[in-house]
Amino acid sequence: MRHAESALFKGESVLIPRKGTLSNILYLNDEFWTVDTMFYTIPKMGSVAKFCYYHLKGLDFSSMNVGSAVPSMTTKVLNNLRILKPSSNVLEHFDILIAAYFTKSEQNNQESQTLTKLRDTLLPKLISGELRLSEAETLSQEVTS
Repeated sequence: MRHAESALFKGESVLIPRKGTLSNILYLNDEFWTVDTMFYTIPKMGSVAKFCYYHLKGLDFSSMNVGSAVPSMTTKVLNNLRILKPSSNVLEHFDILIAAYFTKSEQNNQESQTLTKLRDTLLPKLISGELRLSEAETLSQEVTS
């Protein structure tokens, strides 16, 4: 993924591939800009994006391929999808129940990025002898605390 100077959309959204791996459905809750090979959703009501993400992940998008050389999706196919529409009450309860999992997943991703950065910083210095193991342990504790 890359970064853009301004966002196309900010908030919860489900991204659906238009080309390529059609089953690669993504959930975002952030500012983003997509490329022309992704569709994105703008929820018209709260507490619906996470449900849509899981519902769409359960569909067989590869069977909806309309491309020949490259797997492709069209708005016509998407607009003809039969989608479950639970009541607002059910959506709110689902959103509350699943929110902890999304929060934990985001925390895990952030921790993974921090540890990757730490590894990429310390490993070359350890290998070159520029940094000793005891110094690395101290730096590691400072970064992860």
